[in-house]
Amino acid sequence: MNANQTAVEPDNITCLRVISRSGRVDVFAEGREDFLLAGEHTIAEVIDGTLVVSSDHGSSTIGVRCPLGTNMIIGTGSGRIAVSGHVGDIRATSASGTVLVESARAADLRSESGNVSIGTCGDRCRVQTASGSVQAGSLATAEVATLSGKVSVANASGAARVRTATGQVDLATNGESDVAIETMSGAVTVRLPAGTRPAASLYAVKGDTSCELSSGTDCKVAVRSMNGKIKVVCA
Repeated sequence: MNANQTAVEPDNITCLRVISRSGRVDVFAEGREDFLLAGEHTIAEVIDGTLVVSSDHGSSTIGVRCPLGTNMIIGTGSGRIAVSGHVGDIRATSASGTVLVESARAADLRSESGNVSIGTCGDRCRVQTASGSVQAGSLATAEVATLSGKVSVANASGAARVRTATGQVDLATNGESDVAIETMSGAVTVRLPAGTRPAASLYAVKGDTSCELSSGTDCKVAVRSMNGKIKVVCA
């Protein structure tokens, strides 16, 4: 262990909280039992079962290695947040920095102007950004809101709801859960497995609407757009 690393034993710690004004935050969840803190200006204290990690220098990078499945709350002013490995419930907020999460049990991710990316989420996933894009891999239930960023979801196994003002939306689901998308001027593509028979309700004030799949009751797909093409296609 070098001089800038500090080990914290896990006794009575149920949550990790990281606070940074403008520095980058890197969290690594791995097969370990203790918490390892890195950063020349990093300070830590345990308050009511929460390990609170911060920096006494505004722009310093904070690094934390923690046990797999750790619940965490992370907040930055303008720094990037990057979380690797599988974590528990995570709430991450950045005013203008990018938020990257590899894998979580449940997630609530927010950024004012930074992009948000999440690989997998096994339970409810909520993402909100003003002008950044949203990219997601495999999610359970998904709730995404953005003003002008593109939204891309590779696979939603549960219900999915997306709201955006001017962003393009591309969302794929398993064809068994409902989809609801609202946009002002972005094009929308919903991808369903071949053979899915959706109850599709597609409406665009300006823009074409089309559905490649036969109508049925497998799932509901409701899409509303003021100005944008809407497509429901085979994945």
